[in-house]
Amino acid sequence: MPADPDMVSFHADGAALIATRSKGTPPPYDSTIVRADASGGPWALVYETDAMFMVDRVANGRVGFIEYRAPYQGGGAYSNDFVVLDLASGVKTEIDRFALSAATYRGGGGGPRRPVGAIVLGPDHVAWTRLVEGSGGSITGELRIASLADPAEQQLVATSSEWIRPLDIDAERLVYVLGGRTEDALHVRDIATGADRVLLTGAVGDTVRGVIPDFDQAAVSGDWAVWLTDPKNFASKGQALNVRTGERRDLETGGSSCYGVSAGTRYFAWGCGKSSDAAAPPVLVIDAKTLEPLATLPSGIGVGVDATGDGLIWFNVNGSLRTVTLFRP
Repeated sequence: MPADPDMVSFHADGAALIATRSKGTPPPYDSTIVRADASGGPWALVYETDAMFMVDRVANGRVGFIEYRAPYQGGGAYSNDFVVLDLASGVKTEIDRFALSAATYRGGGGGPRRPVGAIVLGPDHVAWTRLVEGSGGSITGELRIASLADPAEQQLVATSSEWIRPLDIDAERLVYVLGGRTEDALHVRDIATGADRVLLTGAVGDTVRGVIPDFDQAAVSGDWAVWLTDPKNFASKGQALNVRTGERRDLETGGSSCYGVSAGTRYFAWGCGKSSDAAAPPVLVIDAKTLEPLATLPSGIGVGVDATGDGLIWFNVNGSLRTVTLFRP
């Protein structure tokens, strides 16, 4: 499908391509969710809003996202609305909302880290981080989960003023990161019983300089969480952790200076920096169950390869024409 410059994210919903558009203009923003079916018809409008999409996840015919709104005059105040949308009917379910005053604004960053709004979507549940404003513009992150059948019945999982973020949720368990001043921990929580265990811990250094454990950026598919160690380093390696058994594996990255692990139901994928004698950056796609690399990548594969749904998405650029391809083996 043709991909215009305002499209900022792409996902697969079965055999359909889902794209979000957000224009880089002052608020109110003009954002849409569009869909293209395998028949090759044009992009069709699914949803339209005056907000900006901050995070979006697609699962089982739904998209979960955050709507960010800020006053036109600026000042640092903003609100986040957590929404789940049925992609077939366009019916919207409002999950939660928070608003922060200008007192929480830190002048564009530069200070110690603190929680941010986040959302993950599974087949039956949704998990998100909402922010609560305290005295002096302080912020506490609350990680919550709810059933999509009854989103008003919410469960508070954990809180942190340092860092807290859901990574993945399915019908049985939630994988999340709980951060502190000296250590972050990767947790898995049983949704039915509430049993919670720590899978891995990592030391936190100077958070102003971004010294945090690499598993904070893990992608999860099935029983495996995968991340890259020190992705800014030319000698970066892949790591995998089984969230059910605790098994650890080292993974070959397929290149150097690698980045951007993505996860679908069948694959993990990431790219690596371009070497001096390569025409394009190398791409590695591995099986999400065996963690074995694909011996042969699809013909015509382009750049920006992401694992999504049960397939892969990539871009090709020919002059001014940019296209996005969904490939489902």
